[in-house]
Amino acid sequence: MILVEPGSPKGFRFVHDFRQWILEKPREEATIIAPCPHHKECPQAKPLNVWCNFEQAIAKYPNAVFTKAKNQPTIDHEKFSFMVVRKEGETIPIEKAETPAEKSFYWPRLVRPTLRRHKHIIMDLCNGEGEIERRIIAKSHGEEGGYNHAKKVKWGDLWCVEKRIPHKYRKEGKFDRRMW
Repeated sequence: MILVEPGSPKGFRFVHDFRQWILEKPREEATIIAPCPHHKECPQAKPLNVWCNFEQAIAKYPNAVFTKAKNQPTIDHEKFSFMVVRKEGETIPIEKAETPAEKSFYWPRLVRPTLRRHKHIIMDLCNGEGEIERRIIAKSHGEEGGYNHAKKVKWGDLWCVEKRIPHKYRKEGKFDRRMW
């Protein structure tokens, strides 16, 4: 089942109430597939002035159907809140997930637009622990740290790159220990 509402506080509250109703049921009856990678309390439902929504570009009707001004854009950006629920049992545990499609149920999702700065990108993710996590992906992280991928992701996309431990904790040496 897919539930889509306008990306307003009222639309989000309706989706959130539906989410709470699903969470009260046993997991064998219904599983939340998207947008959340967890079955915990929504982290964006707690603040009063923040709500979970996503953006989609849509084409406006052509000028022959509805006339518009010359300088009016032909593309509009609509915001929406959504939830995807699967009726059958639980998803595969992350330890048993083998394919990227199975692992994607546990990847964090971008809940706000990325912030592009000089030589780094800032992302806000909803992670599997039910928290909003801010990650800073620097150009020095390179391909393995996900910088090239971070330049292409958009609001609402899944983030498949593992969290990078800062270099000062990754060193191997006489007095340092390796963290991974």
